[in-house]
Amino acid sequence: MSTAETTDESAWRAFRRHRDESLAAPHGVLSQVALHWIDPAVGQQQLDAVPGRWHLAKNRLVTEFEDAELSLLAADEEVETRVDGGCTTTTVTGTDDVRLARFGDDVQIDVIRRGGRIGLRLLDPASPRRAGFDGVPTFPYDPAAVLRGTWRREPTTVTVGSALPWLTQELPSPGVATLETDDGPVEMVLTGESSILFTDETSGTDSADWRQVTAQLDGEDVRVDLNVALNFPSAFSAWGTCPRPPEGNHLPLAVRAGERRVEPTER
Repeated sequence: MSTAETTDESAWRAFRRHRDESLAAPHGVLSQVALHWIDPAVGQQQLDAVPGRWHLAKNRLVTEFEDAELSLLAADEEVETRVDGGCTTTTVTGTDDVRLARFGDDVQIDVIRRGGRIGLRLLDPASPRRAGFDGVPTFPYDPAAVLRGTWRREPTTVTVGSALPWLTQELPSPGVATLETDDGPVEMVLTGESSILFTDETSGTDSADWRQVTAQLDGEDVRVDLNVALNFPSAFSAWGTCPRPPEGNHLPLAVRAGERRVEPTER
């Protein structure tokens, strides 16, 4: 193995260590244990194993709880809070995802907005998946698992499906990459700044149903190292809301590089 390849593999191993540490963080992906969608038609409601009373008012989440039930984590600019005796009423004013509160043994409540709906995602550091985690299975490092090509700037917005059958999402796209493969050029829609969401011939068997990888853009050139292809949170947890690849983002080859398939769980 050449010196360049050794350096690349060393960097990949460091990348993998950081990736596994991030997943195993106390309130990381592996700590997800539930996702409750708040029904606007129900009015005030109590949720299984979640303190407080919850409802929607003018598309804002309102929570009423006793002092000892919840400990707020949200910043002042994300919530409006009113205290009346021993009862606190909190209205979420932030329009993005909000880390709202914690309860019990450090269980965290995140407020998420997806497809016009508002939900509560519960993150428990004691989740069985996190407790039993010893790293994401990966394919062996392959210095040849690199695709090159060109890309053209075509800023637009693409509509994609998601891990939830009812949810579609709008993703910004800076343009289209044309990657050279043994079977000829393949066009892939970039999303975000330079991400490629893709399927390949191993998807759903040896690898997750779909994965993502960051493309390196240099002028009109593009380089994609498939050794750093990652699973989405929905590959680990039934509570994921992750976007699917844009239509046509399929590599007609077996990408045995990057992260392998894991079985999602509800706990």
